[in-house]
Amino acid sequence: MKADKRGGEFGFLNDGCAEGTLISKAAEGDDKAFELLMKAHLKVIYNYICIHVESKEDVQDLVQETMLGVWSGLKYFRNDSSFRTWVMGITRRKVYDFYRSRYKTSELTMPEDEGSLVSEDEPDRLLETLDVNSAVNRLNSMEQELVFLAFNAQLTYQEISEVTGIPLGTVKSRMSGVRSKLRKYLEKE
Repeated sequence: MKADKRGGEFGFLNDGCAEGTLISKAAEGDDKAFELLMKAHLKVIYNYICIHVESKEDVQDLVQETMLGVWSGLKYFRNDSSFRTWVMGITRRKVYDFYRSRYKTSELTMPEDEGSLVSEDEPDRLLETLDVNSAVNRLNSMEQELVFLAFNAQLTYQEISEVTGIPLGTVKSRMSGVRSKLRKYLEKE
């Protein structure tokens, strides 16, 4: 399972410290433990926000708000889900809050570019990346979110269900539909 592989075979982060230990220390106010803990999740948080928000300033603000939300909520983390699932839930709610506040003040602008789900640092795969990005961009926003959570955030279907509030069977069904659509789009291109 994807969730079992994150943090290594024994739940250790790259620096050799157990994620559970860092969570406990950070919940007690240890800034260094929080920094180490969030280092493993920051890129996923940033990329998730980027696919939903166009302005770089707003992205930075939302990353900061998410980090503050995680910091202030650590004492409430109960290990009912993986830490990443919990963090992605907070991130998702911050994005929704952002759009709710914009809607109330009528400053809403829809993003034109949904961002890249695949890194472009492999030159030989650039055309394939462009095809995949083009196909993903043709999906509706909910389907794009499911693709991001499954492939970029590497959440299991159960974790996606917990983050989105969509029943597990519906997540599986929608992902099956997404795979079919992507296959069809990529065959045409």
